[in-house]
Amino acid sequence: MKSRNIREVRAFQLRMKSLISGVLLLLLIHSSFATFAQNRAVAITSVTGRITDERGASIEGAEVVLRSRNGSSDGAQFVTRTRRDGLYSFTNLEQGDYVLEVKARGFAAYTTENFRLERGRALTRDAQLSLKAIDEAVVIIATGTPQRADEVAKSVTVLDEQTIEAKHDLTLAESLRGTPGLRVQQQGSPGALTGLRFRGQRNYDTAILLDGLRVRDAADINGSAAPFFADLLPVDLDRVEILRGSGSSIYGTNAIGGVINIVPKTGADKTRFEASVEAGSLGTARERLQASGGINKRVGYSFSITRLDVRRGVDGNDQYGNTASSARLQFSLTPSINLSANFYATIANARVNNSPFALAPAFATNETYPLAVEGVTFQPDYNNPDQGRRNRLLVGSVRLTQRINGALSYTIAYQRVASHRRNYNGIAVDPRYSSFTPFGDFAYNSTNNGTTDTLDARANVQIGQYNLATIGFEFERESFFQENIPSFSALNDTTDRQRTTAIFGQDQIYLFNERLQISVGARAQGYRIRAADRPNALRNVTAESSITGDGAVAYFFRSTNTKLRAHVGNGFRAPSLYERFGEVFLANGVRRLGDPTLRAEQSIGADGGFDQRLMNDRLRFGATYFYTRLQRVIGYTAFQVDPLGLGRFAGYTNQAGGRARGLESYLEIAPLSGTNVHVSYTYTNSDRFAPMRGLEREFVIPKHLFGLNVRQRYKALLLNFDLNHTAFYIAPVFENDLLNFSFREADLRFAGYTKADLFASYERALSERIVMTLFAGAENIFNERYFENGFRTPGATGRGGVSFRF
Repeated sequence: MKSRNIREVRAFQLRMKSLISGVLLLLLIHSSFATFAQNRAVAITSVTGRITDERGASIEGAEVVLRSRNGSSDGAQFVTRTRRDGLYSFTNLEQGDYVLEVKARGFAAYTTENFRLERGRALTRDAQLSLKAIDEAVVIIATGTPQRADEVAKSVTVLDEQTIEAKHDLTLAESLRGTPGLRVQQQGSPGALTGLRFRGQRNYDTAILLDGLRVRDAADINGSAAPFFADLLPVDLDRVEILRGSGSSIYGTNAIGGVINIVPKTGADKTRFEASVEAGSLGTARERLQASGGINKRVGYSFSITRLDVRRGVDGNDQYGNTASSARLQFSLTPSINLSANFYATIANARVNNSPFALAPAFATNETYPLAVEGVTFQPDYNNPDQGRRNRLLVGSVRLTQRINGALSYTIAYQRVASHRRNYNGIAVDPRYSSFTPFGDFAYNSTNNGTTDTLDARANVQIGQYNLATIGFEFERESFFQENIPSFSALNDTTDRQRTTAIFGQDQIYLFNERLQISVGARAQGYRIRAADRPNALRNVTAESSITGDGAVAYFFRSTNTKLRAHVGNGFRAPSLYERFGEVFLANGVRRLGDPTLRAEQSIGADGGFDQRLMNDRLRFGATYFYTRLQRVIGYTAFQVDPLGLGRFAGYTNQAGGRARGLESYLEIAPLSGTNVHVSYTYTNSDRFAPMRGLEREFVIPKHLFGLNVRQRYKALLLNFDLNHTAFYIAPVFENDLLNFSFREADLRFAGYTKADLFASYERALSERIVMTLFAGAENIFNERYFENGFRTPGATGRGGVSFRF
């Protein structure tokens, strides 16, 4: 198996190398056009400046990013670092509208006002960074193009590299705790099943992007990225952008509840390295190595590799290992042509416990939702010595961007996502729990492989000074292979496929000196299913297309620093390959569960709120009311009469969905030099639709979430305190009565809990180029005992380590 994995990784790398070589050949053919574009951008078309602190002292090594406002994602951006005198420069630029972003370790991020650069002009843009201000980052996820925070009409949160590093979390999911509207659930030790649910929605209503391109597992039962939530590690990050609410008009399928965009770091100038090691409770060890730099201001590169091991876990046997790596290359062939490539991989192995199950007292009560009491109404998860999972995710992409002139740019991107998941079990039984498996254990090996190829092309057109239009095309091809050992079906080792084609557009309008921001968008997506995959009467039936729309508006009152905003839009989720083609083997033969002609899930959502700045940008707070209704979902149900006429006893069908509404609020304040406080509170009232019963309370979603993060820097010392409170919630736990062959569900009420983490780090310069950082801390410092859906979670756990930057 190991040699097979190595061959598959090498084959994936060869495909990416071939693709990059093809793009480079295309660029050479295109060089005559590029030379023409370069000649028009004369040398004096430039932006220069000096970066200082509040005392006027120069800041060396500050990262300065110049972004074109009509560029998509990373396509039209330039990166450099300041010299010892704090100076930076960008030359040979195209005319157009730009925004400048400055970041330096220990300082709040700074963003300039939008400015226009005319051909042949040299502009100066100085910046002063502060220790007592809230971060002001450029946001891309809201519209797919760079925007200042004042312009964003949607609900967005940005976590930069400094924030994530200060938390010292092992996984990306843990770093996201405290985000307004987001429920993070880890069912056990690190590496256990993890959930990310926005605004009362389901796990698979969360879309994951890598640098603006969608990442999901075609082999997942719901076609989402959920199987890999637990394995995403914070490696080589510039920032994580979080869009709350629908985003399907821009980002396509699964963007119903929210979107998470993982933005990798872009290197510039001198090569910089960082290496760290740490160890702690649960037999945890983590080693990291990362580097970034540039060549002649035309090439930027970065890479990182992280190894995480948990050798004991909660019950001493929940081993977990994960190797995650990331790499990025950006090459400016000319001032107007940019080529970039991203690679991300995670290879994880984990031991998996047997699931919790309900006990008899859970059914001997008249309560709708009995209280979850360990050993009384439910048995927590218990050890299985030879059950586990092996997950591998490989993502590679290339993107070509060209600015034709100050008003027109285009981007062409290709991405391949390859997933491999294997779940296995042997016959061994833990003697402590043998009474739970009186007939012994069942050995099996289940393999699911998914592949998704995506071609994304879009153009941005500046129509006058106050209108930016985007038009795009997306083609996606996905396949799903499954193998089960032992196999009870002649249809084992099968591969299913589907293709989707989408066109989308967006228009952004800026009025009243850019105080009023309006954006409208639409997307049409069609599905192509081979006739051979549509049996019998379905052979002449085609899958219906999905059409979604989106609109947002914001008005900024500069006199009071108040922004009012509103957003309404559709979200959708394309039917997964399993939902279209899934089958099961029973005593009377193979029965189809899927429906190739299923319509996509669709939602309608609306939100509105405000953002307020005070105290010279040292205080920011806001609130958002949201409402989401699932107009159509895909559910599994039993039939009295099969609607397909195929003799099915049960299967996937389109049906009514639920609804969720609530309030998100946040407060960010920098009261003292080096002090940053973030507070969030979310109220959610979420209902799901149960066939024949109507609306019922949604599982796993608490009504109240509270988050607090306090970060204090004093000279070389940095303290970070995280506190997150989750109120009680309802979750299903199933009965495990093998003697009577019964299978019942108990909806239990799990108590709320508070998880608090505290970490400290201390920096010391060992030489002019080498900086050492010592860090230590603990998670769940109050040692609170709680369960997630009946799974045990870790108590107080400590870790410490050392890192070197040079």
